[in-house]
Amino acid sequence: MNKSTLTRKLFNTIAVTLLVSCLLSFLYMIRSIETSVNDYNLSQGFILWVLVYALYAGAVILIYANLVSVLIEVLWNKFNLNSFTYIILHGLVGALTGGVVSKSTLVALCIAGIAILYALVDYWQMNQEDKSRSIKYILLVSILPIVCSAIYFASISEPLPPFTAEDAIESAIDDHSITSEFPHKIGTVDSEEKGYHITRETRAKKIKRNTYSVRFIEKWSKDGESGEFRTSYEITRNSLTLHSISGEEPPYYNE
Repeated sequence: MNKSTLTRKLFNTIAVTLLVSCLLSFLYMIRSIETSVNDYNLSQGFILWVLVYALYAGAVILIYANLVSVLIEVLWNKFNLNSFTYIILHGLVGALTGGVVSKSTLVALCIAGIAILYALVDYWQMNQEDKSRSIKYILLVSILPIVCSAIYFASISEPLPPFTAEDAIESAIDDHSITSEFPHKIGTVDSEEKGYHITRETRAKKIKRNTYSVRFIEKWSKDGESGEFRTSYEITRNSLTLHSISGEEPPYYNE
């Protein structure tokens, strides 16, 4: 097998992988939209699924499909078979593989379709005089549906709601931590625990767009003894970072 054949098979692998991944991702996103209540960032979700499908489909096509295609091409050249036979042989092997692996007629037909798509792209490129130009056409045709689909999902995505101070506070409050006892909004709350008078205060300050500083301040006193404990976080829509801890940890935490 010469270098030109290897190059052709490689670019056919890329093209078919992108086309198949685009189709599978598009179908998945359409079904997801119908069942999901969150229609934000659909374009990013589509691209992510394209990459996931491409990882698996690309590996199968690169290793198995190319090996089968090379063997079929050897037979095609040796026995001087026609183009229809070349394409159908790909489809038959794909259907057989899908049926054996999955025992499903639908899967077998889908894999046969992918194999035929591969054969069509391969045969078309094989008969082009300008190989470099044909590669550009193949990549353009395989990338264009992804770009168009991403634009479509971006156009139907709902805009993200504003990230508010209340959202930041909720992000910082964990039901399994001491912060769960603090107000779930800006303000203070007083309580009596184990003989201690405790004042817990929640503060939130906007640092920049979609970024807040959230502070939890806990003051306690008992029999003339008092103290203060502060915990501060820097919070964005997708991250939470502990900024600082100061003061004395309340004694009732360990009682």
